[in-house]
Amino acid sequence: MKMKRSVIGVVLTICMTVLMVTGVSAQTSGIVPANQLANRKSLQKSCTNAEFQQAYDRAAILVSTMIGHSREDQLIEIAEGVRVLTDFGLVQYTTSVPHYNDPYGYFITGVSSCAGATRATGLCLNMLGIPYEHVNENQWSHQWCRVPMADGTFWIVDPYGLYVGPEPAPYVHPYL
Repeated sequence: MKMKRSVIGVVLTICMTVLMVTGVSAQTSGIVPANQLANRKSLQKSCTNAEFQQAYDRAAILVSTMIGHSREDQLIEIAEGVRVLTDFGLVQYTTSVPHYNDPYGYFITGVSSCAGATRATGLCLNMLGIPYEHVNENQWSHQWCRVPMADGTFWIVDPYGLYVGPEPAPYVHPYL
């Protein structure tokens, strides 16, 4: 399914953006601690521990609103929440400045490539305890998160590619 913004999704992402810009903290009960994230090494990339913690704290604002939602809803809400920062001009696409490929760049300095958006998405997924695979990691190719579902299928979560939904074939993105 192509990423579509529901009224609730739009309200959620606008509220999240306002919270992020104003620096309001989120309730982190039910969120996986930063030091226990499954993909921590990949997610942190070149961030210092302090920078990674800042990105984690910002992402917590988004994911704290998703605790208890169905996995499908969480995937859609994460993609919408990550994408809205680009749509509102708070994140600029680049591959030529520090942190363009990590969550600190996405959530804190406002710069990103598809690698950075994928790691920002992956951070949110891991914070909710959702496993994922970073497709095309460390390659000069489009990147996205591949998420296993309870029924044995995989979903793509790609806020830059504007797609959240079932994978049409293993490692195949429907828009590439």
